[in-house]
Amino acid sequence: MKKIFSGLKFLSSITLGIIFLGSTLIYAVSAEDIQNPNYRRVSFSIGGGYAHSESVGNMVDLNVEIQFSLSSNVRFGFGVGYLNGSDGMHMGGNFNHMQGGMMGDFMGGFTEHNHSLRVIPLTLSLYYVLPVSPKLDMFMFGGGGYYIGSYKDQTSQNESVFGPHIGLGLDWKIAERITIVAEGLYRFANIKGFTSELHEGFREEMEGEHEEGFWHFHHHEEEWHFHEEHENQQEVLMDVPPFDISLNGISLRVGIKFGF
Repeated sequence: MKKIFSGLKFLSSITLGIIFLGSTLIYAVSAEDIQNPNYRRVSFSIGGGYAHSESVGNMVDLNVEIQFSLSSNVRFGFGVGYLNGSDGMHMGGNFNHMQGGMMGDFMGGFTEHNHSLRVIPLTLSLYYVLPVSPKLDMFMFGGGGYYIGSYKDQTSQNESVFGPHIGLGLDWKIAERITIVAEGLYRFANIKGFTSELHEGFREEMEGEHEEGFWHFHHHEEEWHFHEEHENQQEVLMDVPPFDISLNGISLRVGIKFGF
């Protein structure tokens, strides 16, 4: 938690500095930019779409952003997002049939398998805009973000990380101050430090023997491990290293932007 607060404090300081600088610079634009009918000093956008990451797979991706224009071709933005998803293999889904290497083949199951990941990305991006027509612009952008992740297993675990991103997009002007935005980006972020947790369950071997015990998913070996009921739960997980959740992957979003 301290790491999250220190990261937020650092990002807030940078953000306030950039917003102050931007609010100063946007009033020092050239006369040519001011006369441009498509030029907007400040804009606000809201959008959403689909994201895919290495660990989680498919995710919901929502984002709001405020942008400041330094010229008709250059602007920067501060965004707040929301990523949400879950994955059966890498994040501990519900399996009716499990196979565990040295344990051989068996049937098994467990309870309380609500596994999900929620991430709040706080991003800063620099945009370069290329006009295509009076109503259509193409843009490319890059920047970085601070990703605050909450992974739900038996309990909620919170970790965070910084990571860069790059992307491309289109602005389609449909009214004087309203624009439709379509964009795609690739993010590089790997959240570390999550720990596996035990789930009460059972297994039935080929001979029909039924055993009560605990399951946990070993993320480095990518397989389920069963532990008998009498085993010490704390000792069981002592040798299980923390695992990472990779957000590396793409986002495809569509939204609407309002200029001021």
